[in-house]
Amino acid sequence: MRKSVQAMIIFIVMIAGCAREPDIKSQSLQGKNMIKLNSDGAAQLGPVDQSVARQAVERIRAKKEIHDAVALNTNKKLLLAYQIKQMSRFRKQQIDQEVAKQLKKQFPDYQIVTSGDLKLFWKTNELRQRMQKDAINERELNQQIEKLKKLSEERT
Repeated sequence: MRKSVQAMIIFIVMIAGCAREPDIKSQSLQGKNMIKLNSDGAAQLGPVDQSVARQAVERIRAKKEIHDAVALNTNKKLLLAYQIKQMSRFRKQQIDQEVAKQLKKQFPDYQIVTSGDLKLFWKTNELRQRMQKDAINERELNQQIEKLKKLSEERT
C-alpha cells in the first residue's frame, strides 16, 4: 500500500514536471530545428510595417545554404540574422557577402545589417517577439537595431 502511494506521487510529480516542456525554447546547435519559430521570421505587429522584413526573409530562406532567418525593419534600416546550415559553414564568409549583396540590390533605400552569427540570430528573434508582444515604437526599434549592429561588428 505504502509503495503504491509513493509510486503514484512520483508519477504525478513527473507528469507535472514534464507538462511545462513545450514552453522551453530549443537552442540546440544540431538537429533539424535549431530554434523553433512559430511565424514567418518577421515581426507582424507593431506600428512599423514589416513587409520589407518579410520579403527579405522569404528571399534569404530560398537559398539552399540558409537554415532559418529572422528580420526586422524600420523606415530606413533592415536587420537580418540567419542561420547557416551545418555543412555550409565552411563557406560562411562567402555566404555572408552574397546575402549582403543580394539585400543591398533588392533594398537600395535601406541601411542593411546582416549576420550569420547565432547569438545575433537569437537577439533578433527576441526583439521580434518583443515587438509582436509589446508593439515597440520606431525610435526604440532603431535604438535596438543599432545595439545589434554594434554587436554584429564586434570581433571575438
